[in-house]
Amino acid sequence: MRTYLAIFLACVAAASLLFSSGCVSKEEYDKSLAACRRANDELLKSQEALRAAREDVEAMKVRLAQADMDAEARQKEIALLDAKARDLQADLGKLQALYNRALQGDVPPPIGPVVVLPGPVDEALRGFAGENPDLVEYLPEYGMVKFKSDFTFDKGSDDLSPGAVDALGKLVGILNSPAASEFHVYVAGHTDDIPIKKPETRRRHPTNWYLSVHRAVEVQKQLTKDGLNPVRIGVMGFGEYHPIVANEPGNKGNAKNRRVEIWIVPPGRFLTPPAEQAAAQPAPAQPAQ
Repeated sequence: MRTYLAIFLACVAAASLLFSSGCVSKEEYDKSLAACRRANDELLKSQEALRAAREDVEAMKVRLAQADMDAEARQKEIALLDAKARDLQADLGKLQALYNRALQGDVPPPIGPVVVLPGPVDEALRGFAGENPDLVEYLPEYGMVKFKSDFTFDKGSDDLSPGAVDALGKLVGILNSPAASEFHVYVAGHTDDIPIKKPETRRRHPTNWYLSVHRAVEVQKQLTKDGLNPVRIGVMGFGEYHPIVANEPGNKGNAKNRRVEIWIVPPGRFLTPPAEQAAAQPAPAQPAQ
């Protein structure tokens, strides 16, 4: 701005010099002075326009830089989406192949572990089994906790061991948690094929079938004592008739078949509805007479 002011002053000085020397008339002097002023105004406008143009250029540079950054971020996001799409396409191909094999009767084993209980219940039961590996096995694909009878009862007995009593109390804590509170609990006793021979044992448990049921009842009684609502519990015994591995020849049995299974079952499965629920349902229509 100082430059333009100096130019303007120089013009004024030159015009004044010419006027004072008598070289120009007063009218010509006024015209020259007005021209200098117009030129100075134009120069000031040009300077302001130049400054605004420079600011626009800098702003454009910033926007371009931001656009480049956004474009790079979008390219990365597109690359991630492409990778996910490829993974999904690969999974779809595997599922399609499995489906085709199933249609042909060649059904492969399931992909990955199957879990039938809610996440919090499944996690709690995994921890429970991990804390009691000699006594308990958890099978997430069935929603079932298996107590090994040799650590739960003495042979031929339905008296719970102290370790089993403690473990059942912890199990009740899991079964009464909010995530499991609506589930039913079925207790199933199993034995091996070793016949009951001792007279004192036969008086209480005439056969393995009795023994399996009596053991399941003792587990039920302990669950109830620890706070599990008996409305949620069912009890059954299978004797020696559902082994999970082969028994030894000659009625020698197998420890893996001596077990008590606790099945955690969704409500409404394997049970008729409670009386109050059945009463709330409309009666079936009677045929016209």
